Amino acid sequence: MMSIRRLSTVFWATCIMAFIFILYVVTDLSFKLPSIKPAMQELDDSKWSMFESKLRHIEDELNQHHAVVGEIKSAIDQIGEHPELSQRVDPQENVLQIPKHSGEVQVPKHSGKDREMKEFKAVVAEPPKMRPKLNESGCPLQKHATPKTDVQMLSMYDRIIFDNEDGGVWKQGWKIEYDDKQWSQKNKLKVFIVPHSHNDPGWLKTFENYYKTQTRAIFTNMVEKMAAGVGRKFIWAETSFLALWWDNDASDKEKDIFKGLLKSGQIEIVTGGWVMNDEANSHWLSIIQQLTTGHQWLLDNLHYTPRNAWSIDPFGYSSSQPYLLKLAGFENSIIQRVHYRVKKELALNRQLEFKWRQLWDGVGKTDMFTHMMPFYSYDVPHSCGPDPKICCQFDFKRLPGNGVTCPWGTAPRKIIQKNVHERSQLILDQWRKKAQLYRSNVVLFPLGDDFRYDRSNEWDNQYQNYEMIIDYINNNEAWNAEIQFGTLQDYFKALHEEMKLSDFPVLSGDFFTYADRNEHYWSGYYTSRPFYKNMDRVLLAYVRAADIITAQATSSNSVTYIMSITLRDKVEAARRALSLFQHHDGVTGTSRDEVRADYAAKMLTAIKYSQSAIQQAAYFLLKQPDILDQTQEDVFFDVDDIWRQKDEIPSRITMTLDPLSSSRRVLLYNSLAFRRQQILTLFVSTPHVEVFDPEGKPIMAQVSPVVSGEKRLAFAANKFQLSFPVTVEPLAITTYTVSLRDTTSINKYTAFSRVRVYNADYWNIDLPKMFAIDQPTARLSEDVAFQAGNGTRVVSNMNGLIKALVTPNGETMPVHMDFVQYDSMQAPDNNSGAYLFIPSKPGTVFRTDAFPELVITEGPFKATLYTGLNGPNSAEIVLAISVFDNPSLPQTEVEISNTFLIDPLVNDLELAMRFSTSIKNKDTFYTDLNGMQMIKRRYFEKLPLQANFYPLPAATYIEDHDARLTLLTSTPLGMAALQPGQLEVMQDRRLSKDDNRGMNQGVLDNVRTRHTFRLIYEKANNPCQQKHSPDHPSGQLTLGAHVSAQTLLHPLVAMQYSARTGAALPAYRRARTSAADIVLAEFSAHVSAKKKDGNTVHGMGMTFQRVYLDKCYGNPEIAKWYPTSEGIIQLSDMVDAAPELIYESSLTFTHVRNPVPDGALTLCPMEIRSIFINKTLKHG
Repeated sequence: MMSIRRLSTVFWATCIMAFIFILYVVTDLSFKLPSIKPAMQELDDSKWSMFESKLRHIEDELNQHHAVVGEIKSAIDQIGEHPELSQRVDPQENVLQIPKHSGEVQVPKHSGKDREMKEFKAVVAEPPKMRPKLNESGCPLQKHATPKTDVQMLSMYDRIIFDNEDGGVWKQGWKIEYDDKQWSQKNKLKVFIVPHSHNDPGWLKTFENYYKTQTRAIFTNMVEKMAAGVGRKFIWAETSFLALWWDNDASDKEKDIFKGLLKSGQIEIVTGGWVMNDEANSHWLSIIQQLTTGHQWLLDNLHYTPRNAWSIDPFGYSSSQPYLLKLAGFENSIIQRVHYRVKKELALNRQLEFKWRQLWDGVGKTDMFTHMMPFYSYDVPHSCGPDPKICCQFDFKRLPGNGVTCPWGTAPRKIIQKNVHERSQLILDQWRKKAQLYRSNVVLFPLGDDFRYDRSNEWDNQYQNYEMIIDYINNNEAWNAEIQFGTLQDYFKALHEEMKLSDFPVLSGDFFTYADRNEHYWSGYYTSRPFYKNMDRVLLAYVRAADIITAQATSSNSVTYIMSITLRDKVEAARRALSLFQHHDGVTGTSRDEVRADYAAKMLTAIKYSQSAIQQAAYFLLKQPDILDQTQEDVFFDVDDIWRQKDEIPSRITMTLDPLSSSRRVLLYNSLAFRRQQILTLFVSTPHVEVFDPEGKPIMAQVSPVVSGEKRLAFAANKFQLSFPVTVEPLAITTYTVSLRDTTSINKYTAFSRVRVYNADYWNIDLPKMFAIDQPTARLSEDVAFQAGNGTRVVSNMNGLIKALVTPNGETMPVHMDFVQYDSMQAPDNNSGAYLFIPSKPGTVFRTDAFPELVITEGPFKATLYTGLNGPNSAEIVLAISVFDNPSLPQTEVEISNTFLIDPLVNDLELAMRFSTSIKNKDTFYTDLNGMQMIKRRYFEKLPLQANFYPLPAATYIEDHDARLTLLTSTPLGMAALQPGQLEVMQDRRLSKDDNRGMNQGVLDNVRTRHTFRLIYEKANNPCQQKHSPDHPSGQLTLGAHVSAQTLLHPLVAMQYSARTGAALPAYRRARTSAADIVLAEFSAHVSAKKKDGNTVHGMGMTFQRVYLDKCYGNPEIAKWYPTSEGIIQLSDMVDAAPELIYESSLTFTHVRNPVPDGALTLCPMEIRSIFINKTLKHG
């Protein structure tokens, strides 16, 4: 009876709510005015914009209305089925009981009442929430059918023959012919000569040395020479150099001249990022950091926003980049370094200009118009047309006496009246031939090279000689040509006036792996200098966390204006170092030793700046808790990640506890937009400890000995691992306490690991007696197994390498782990180097010393196998394989930590880790693109081994009808799938020779490096309603793999301090939502934006991505712990901002668009959207 009465009450309440809501919508349609405060009214200065905003507002409300009604119905149904859910749920009573552990582990016995363990809270126990759901019918994502394109790169690779026929003067092409009657007075050939200078912010010289010796002179000459002739144009790309000149050397007069040239269109800033970023190793979060850094500087200092992108030197191209450029407001882009055979194929079909579409886009919403240069390089000899011998004669820096010559033997000649006809006719022929490769009569001719125009006479030689050619051709009507200097904006404007976008093909896919000639594939740089690639990811996590937590401190008014600016400056300095390293000779590992050292020093400083900002912001968010023994004025907490040197693996804090200092507090900051639940490991000086949760209650914990060593293993003295389960809400800070335990009292909560030691009977083990130690005297001759609690069980061979994984339900998955090594070809101009990977044969098994020392520690939360693998005259590896009993992530997952050093006496060795399984994936596998999305790849027998290696920025997987194996990495590296069921990941490379790509040295500066991987085995969920088209060119991670990838990239920031006795446990939580498919890419407290009237406003910026996840694999139970969004983010659940102050914006926050209706941001699957919050901080 009580249940029926409750149902009746809910039903009538629902009817009343629905009636009121409909009345509200109807009234709103008739009377409601746009909800924009008068102070910001100018942002919506167009009636059409207002109307569009209003329609979107209505549509979103209707979507929410339908969703709410559906949720109410669902809630009523659930209440009817489960009346107990209608009762109030005490979250403290809804915990998952951690299972009992095997007798092998020493766990103190105690009664059920005393066993108050801190466990993870099951999300499923909460009452059903009514959340609005996005209607996705209008979203561009298309997975059930293959999106239609004119060119799909994987299909092209399957179709074409990768031959290398000699094409004559155009070696990699063919003999181009044309009919000169195809042009007329009404249909002229239009040529835009685009002077440029490609400036690397670090390569053979450091960033600052390049500026001092060359780039500064380019700017000085630019402001002097650009006004010396009519119609002169120039483009510039790297904002980092521009900012250095502007802030240090440019006079007020030079600044005014530069601004005038920019305003008149004589100078165009193209892309405008801090650098021209790499696209293979760089994470998409780092790419938007460097773009935002450059664009914000341009807006603040020059009131300028770039419109066209220019990426001529990165070694291959990712399809993530054009999507990010599109979101940043770009209209067109230019690329250059693409496989010569791909260029030829596109040129044959006049498809070198195309609409680049995302793999998952079925409607064309993400299209970016892209121009691909057709020839070998972006220098002048390979830019004017197909014959480099002729084109080189029109690079007037190479005039005799200037120190630069033409390798084809014919030098340029100064243009005079006597030769202008012959010279003009010669270069016009090249321009006409180049035009045959494109669909329009508009030709782009880039005029420049690396660090060009640094001398005054080059400006004169290039411009004056071309001015004579331009005048002569333009005055010769019979030639039907119109030549002029131009910018990219000039070129694309003329192109789009002549051709409709619908006249160009649609292309999807990426352009890896790049080859510039022969079988010279640029797959080596995916791995070169891996220590610093890993350091890049560490810095990214810190910069992002510092950005978010300082924005939280600012938006919540927890800091003064002065402190907010102080924090901003620290984060900005760190962001600039991260941005600089995204340069295509930075994170790639392709700069000279001294430049690499300079990058590393900058990143080390940036990590320390970020850590400082994080702990300061945390202090103020926590309302300045009492701290005992504070030693520095601005250091409140100690970040548990100590970076001492730029080339050393960081260390951790060992928490020293004694009777005088018996307790330490651990603050955990979660920078992710979802609740994370994991096993945390700290280091303590004594095993006699206990842990207390954020409410001060004791919880279960595990203590294990610390295994250390490089070549040989050993137990560390007076140092122990402390592992325990933690839960941290999204964007929150929580506190756990570690205290010295009274050894005379009964131990209720701390478990001690069981320890097994093999092949080390000579060790004199001196561990405290609470550890059960098994130390056989015989050499290990069989497999060993280990497991944490009831989690994944790992079977390893007698060397400690994984042999099989056993799921919690007892299913065995064979996974054979090996290390393999490669050598290098030694032929002239045919060897591996920093850029190239050219092995002489397939990889061979890495041979190690027999009977390596092997240690296993097992406990209720964590179990780890350690082994030292020493290869004579090759490399030494310390391998740590860990499994965790984490009830919130019930999947078969193993964490692998490789710490290694290639022998400094060895030349030409490349080390890789390989997994072999029974998965029947044939030749298909998937890798990520910049950590943003997954792309399908195939192994091609027709290509050389090195061509089948691809970038691995974050994740890869193979799958068949029954299972999937996913590998996640902490470090961007190179990978391949050379056999069915196999995944292979490069670890490091040591190379004695230069590979003739300009660096002029080998790679011999190897340092001890550590990579962390996560290997996940997931069963297929058959049958699956979400099943995708088998020909679809993209893939997706599962929810479990995505959560693991996010927590690997963005670890909890742990901070320690000592509190006064009796001090309250501090905590901070602001976010009221948790959605595992939402990535908070950026949250910045201080950004500038341009309004529609052209004025600049200041506020905060946020960028979100909604990830599309694969439900056909993985444990569906994970969704109960990590719920996903319904496509609508109520921004008031995340940040303190009135809805009327929230606007849509471009990716880098430079363009403010329409208001976000009611502060509810809609996100389609795979969509990225940014917002601008007009919230100016009050001084005080």
